[in-house]
Amino acid sequence: SSDLCAMLVRERAITMIEARTKLYEDDRAFLLDFIDDTEESPWMVASDYHLLALNAAVLPVRLYLASRRPDLYISGELIVRYPKPDGTTGQIGPDMLAAYAPRHLRTSFDVAKEGVFPAFVLEIVSPESDRRDKHDKARLYDLLGAVEYAIFDPRGREGRQLWGYRRDGQEAWVRWPGALGGTLYSEVLRLTLAAEGTLLRFRDESGVLIPIMEELDADLADAQAARN
Repeated sequence: SSDLCAMLVRERAITMIEARTKLYEDDRAFLLDFIDDTEESPWMVASDYHLLALNAAVLPVRLYLASRRPDLYISGELIVRYPKPDGTTGQIGPDMLAAYAPRHLRTSFDVAKEGVFPAFVLEIVSPESDRRDKHDKARLYDLLGAVEYAIFDPRGREGRQLWGYRRDGQEAWVRWPGALGGTLYSEVLRLTLAAEGTLLRFRDESGVLIPIMEELDADLADAQAARN
């Protein structure tokens, strides 16, 4: 029955998280103590830097991959709910996520129901979220089973804008090796992430930039002018 299937999916998700934490009591404690992302959280306040970087990332990638990657569900600023070791539910709100999950409208992404945690997550760093994004969430996303975690700091306050963590061939959570110029190749998205000014841009496998909304609007205006 559908109820039985839902129960089995939830049990698999819980077992996945428990398997990652059963050997390490401090990891279990970390999961239990991790503070949820909520609308009232101070790190959820967005600056113009954050908003522009977010708009340049989520929608262009979602539109580009709509017909090319039917296996991926892409979203942004969506609450992800996950089971904690004590049976309660935690929630986290990545700026962007990509999951191997059916594509339909959601109000949240429930790991216990979906059976998987998003494979790709992105956080755009702000002064309020600095430590949480760079350190705490890196550990959290490891424990929850993410495959890739990209961190983008629009202002590059530590002398870098783009870095992250990913699974290696042995499933260990390691620093994400990038090319010169601060680029990262995502195996999940099959796209290259690149810092350009204060924006995070994406390139396809041919190296062509995926256009952002402003560029699409400019192309449309040029086409209309040419017709007139």
